[in-house]
Amino acid sequence: MKKTALAVFVSTVTIAGSAMAHVGIGNLTLPISAAGQTAFTVANTTSEIVFTIPHGCNAEAEPTPPANLDTTKIEITVPAAVVTATKAASVRPSHQGEFGNVKREALQDGSIKFTWNKIAAQSADDDQFYKVSIRLKTPAVTSPTDFAIKKYQFLTVQTCAVPNAASYVLDWGSANSPTLLSFPDKRKGFNKYTLDASTLSDFAVSGSATKAAKLKSYFGDAAIVWVGKRAYSPNSHTTAKIDALANKDLSYSNLGNETGVSLGLDETLWVRY
Repeated sequence: MKKTALAVFVSTVTIAGSAMAHVGIGNLTLPISAAGQTAFTVANTTSEIVFTIPHGCNAEAEPTPPANLDTTKIEITVPAAVVTATKAASVRPSHQGEFGNVKREALQDGSIKFTWNKIAAQSADDDQFYKVSIRLKTPAVTSPTDFAIKKYQFLTVQTCAVPNAASYVLDWGSANSPTLLSFPDKRKGFNKYTLDASTLSDFAVSGSATKAAKLKSYFGDAAIVWVGKRAYSPNSHTTAKIDALANKDLSYSNLGNETGVSLGLDETLWVRY
């Protein structure tokens, strides 16, 4: 997580933070339906995407702030591809609650940055959970044979107040800003998917690593996922059936348990919901 204390000194430090420290993302129109699943939407479908700020700038930041500082500003950039798909005038931020003042800034690369400023700062340590949202849609598929699951990142900056000093800024950067998955379609029954450059790296593993956690984050609400004769399910009972089949017929295997094997761009995922 990159963090910069402005006007105290100029420095950028990258460290690993806990999961609770990260800015969260969710879909209020198509809510997550399984624990541990990443936020998602469906291509060319309008959704209200919510961003959650779990707390103020605290001791997890570097350099360490003097207290659990009050969050005063939230900046979120909507990527250019999403702006184009939605049409700029239809990309609309929420305007309510503590962060009621929203500024829109069109950037040169076609993206839009929204800045929420808190109406009234807290007098005590900031232990509050904040939410802001944006109404948008992700791009449509490029052709009838475009089955790729794609991922879009929303660069986020959190600013906190420092008593009698300049603001403290947490720039979440490309390593830690929230991302949103976009499925080409998602219906009951079997769905055909592939990966693209934005999602392929999530399934790159080596050594003794497995893909189970990432498969769950993508397909936590699925009944079963097939890649050829390799199968995965977030359901323990279905997993037992997969393992039993693999023990009976060695041409089958458990996709979630295999180690050191990455998925490729040329592989097709058949996912049943």
